[in-house]
Amino acid sequence: MRITYLSRLSRLNSMEDRVSKVWFIAFESKGVYKVGGLGEVAGSMTKALASKNLKVALIMPSHGVAKDEAIRERLGLSEMHALDFKALGKNYEITIYRGLLDGVELYVISGAGGEAENILENPVVYADEITEPKAALLARTINVLYEIAEWKPDVVHINDWHAVPSGIALKLYGVEKRLRIPLLFQIHLYCGKWVDKKYLSDFCGLNMETELEISLDGEAGKYTLEQLYELSGGILERLAAYISDVVATVSESYLKKDENNILQNIGFQFEKKSTYIYNGCDWRFEEIMNNISKRHGEEIEEYLGVKVERADRKLLRKYLLEKALGELPENEPIIKDEYLAELIKELKGSIVNSAGKPLPFRDDGPLIITTGRTSVQKGLDVLIEAVPQVLKVYSNAKFLFLLLPVRGGESLIKELFDEACQYPENVRIIYGITPSIYHLAHVAATMYAAPSRWEPFGIMALESMAVGTPVVASRVGGLSETILDLREYGVEGTGLLVPKDSVKDLAEAIISLVSLMEEERADKVLYKELKNLARIGISERIRGNCMKRVEESFRWIKVADMAINAYNNALSKAKG
Repeated sequence: MRITYLSRLSRLNSMEDRVSKVWFIAFESKGVYKVGGLGEVAGSMTKALASKNLKVALIMPSHGVAKDEAIRERLGLSEMHALDFKALGKNYEITIYRGLLDGVELYVISGAGGEAENILENPVVYADEITEPKAALLARTINVLYEIAEWKPDVVHINDWHAVPSGIALKLYGVEKRLRIPLLFQIHLYCGKWVDKKYLSDFCGLNMETELEISLDGEAGKYTLEQLYELSGGILERLAAYISDVVATVSESYLKKDENNILQNIGFQFEKKSTYIYNGCDWRFEEIMNNISKRHGEEIEEYLGVKVERADRKLLRKYLLEKALGELPENEPIIKDEYLAELIKELKGSIVNSAGKPLPFRDDGPLIITTGRTSVQKGLDVLIEAVPQVLKVYSNAKFLFLLLPVRGGESLIKELFDEACQYPENVRIIYGITPSIYHLAHVAATMYAAPSRWEPFGIMALESMAVGTPVVASRVGGLSETILDLREYGVEGTGLLVPKDSVKDLAEAIISLVSLMEEERADKVLYKELKNLARIGISERIRGNCMKRVEESFRWIKVADMAINAYNNALSKAKG
């Protein structure tokens, strides 16, 4: 009887520890307002969780969307609650909007007027003196939302430092109301964000004297928020690690293997409650080709003399490089930050016309693309330095940089542009969002380059592989876990991994991969391990490997299972 009873009790506990309701707090989301990889994660992860019959709510600042009538109508946003409070001697009026996004409940925190509107409706998401006040007002609002929401979460998932004040606010609210609110903190990109104690107390409205029960390495103790602030050195990510039940990042390498990894930064005392949840990608080749056909079908047939469905990748590349690149719609590239838009208007040179629009190339050639933020992290300077070495072997090679300008990267923006102007026959840099050619560029490309100095995960590599485009990348973070090096995996490989910051290794890898993909011959392959792969049909084999890799391991529906396991763990730890 004892064995039967314990077995039944174990099953009951297992059922009780199963999460069914999740709050996901992030600063951006695709489908609402997206500027980077976190937006892709927020929109895709919450949708995947909802498809697994979890109740999911996505909570984020407005960034102006609440004032846009068309967006409000699309998302079904309606006013749910209004509140006002005083902080730092100013009055703040806030409206909480409720809507729906892909089966996910959506809460948008909007400024109703005055200073709150100036902060929460500012379209700039990440910048000094802009992100911090947005995070503070979100924290001021989160407990009110918890009180009025129709359902309470089993677990709250906060993302990056911007959501940490909100996570702390919920934990303190739980202490006040004698509730356990399990918290999972995920670091997508560690910033080591330091804040002043008064920011937390006076602006975010957090009571620094509240005691929290913290468990580390099986030892439980009570600490005031002020004590935890001192222990964390004022770094928000470290503070969140103390108060969270589970700390996650996006790859095993970024968690504990990379130089300057997460545990090195937040402390190895958090190792036992740390894990990783991969990112994913739901790009599908057939859907991408349908989008290309709808947008470019007539132009492709007119320029190439063939219908889209009969155009191979090289013909699509010819159309992109010689025509579409020079005929971007009037509203592209899109730059929502007026300060950066004005900065980029001033860029003049041999790769743009008098209106600042990119010039098309005069001829076709092997195409290397890269995408991402204008950040030192992305190693874009390394790629531009590799260009002349690649051109010595492939003089007709083309490099297309599709970049998102960000504040803090102003000098890099100009440096890259000036360098690109040295190669008007081979390089184009486009700053801003270009929906008209973004998918086309990925399908038409010979390969994708990701020379990041550090890369927690690297969704951009998955997007490329999802449409059959192999990747040359630095052997860092998630890139080292998603890309299968052809030298190690042979005919099952999906690209090449090289040491970070090495112009020579990057150039050699690009040359070798171009040789395999374009000529399928060994004479220009610079790695002896690859020479035996050079044969007819290898390019299609590699493209097939890429798509298979994403399909089998990195669809969001699969990644959601990793998240659910982490949520269940957080729930168990909170109860324990």
